[in-house]
Amino acid sequence: MEVIPAIDLLGGKCVRLVQGDYEQQRVFDDDPVGVAARWTAAGATRIHVVDLDGARDGVRANAGAVQAVVKSAGVPVQLGGGIRTADDAERLREIGVDRIIFGTAAVTAPEQVAAAVEQIGAEHVMVGVDARDGRVQTRGWTETSDLMAIDLIHRMGNLGVRRFMYTDTSRDGTLSHPNFESIASIISSVRYPIVAAGGVASIGDLLRLARSGVEAAVTGLAIYSGAIDLRRAIREVNALAANDG
Repeated sequence: MEVIPAIDLLGGKCVRLVQGDYEQQRVFDDDPVGVAARWTAAGATRIHVVDLDGARDGVRANAGAVQAVVKSAGVPVQLGGGIRTADDAERLREIGVDRIIFGTAAVTAPEQVAAAVEQIGAEHVMVGVDARDGRVQTRGWTETSDLMAIDLIHRMGNLGVRRFMYTDTSRDGTLSHPNFESIASIISSVRYPIVAAGGVASIGDLLRLARSGVEAAVTGLAIYSGAIDLRRAIREVNALAANDG
């Protein structure tokens, strides 16, 4: 399992929100490039970046910071937030973003996700399934739809999407541990690689996720706050994989 550190951008700064609430933000750093360098120095093999302004407003306000991170990180970067069209995805691929994550558009404009799969290839497209009580949330988690998370995954799978990121939004930014039950249900119901996010609070959480069969786990607040030492976490997850192998 890959351990992926997160960089959430709001107004160009690295922040963490509590359950996606823009009124409950905590600024950790004003240098995204420096943060990315810190995570890669600790052994990260991929960086997860979210444009929170873009997710909420539909306009990517942190494009400069994103491009700087992509250019300097030295590892693949996956990006979500404010990506609404296949052309958006294509432009991001041109500046070096490895995986483009569709969220709101997967619900409101699924044809754009299908077009992105055609234009840039399924290996570069991921759909972020952000759910509270099983129901998909959109527009930076400010709106809740009637669509169930598992149904969205099946719909997107039918359009050619082959990788998904599942986030329990009620756990995100809380250090209250992942929703292991929901994650297990998703894994048992689909055949696609799943990246898990939301609530990771300890290395034990990461090891449990690794045993559950997820492809990767994203961690944010835990590594910013010091609850998890990223270097040690990566080492212990890799050791688990080696022992199981």
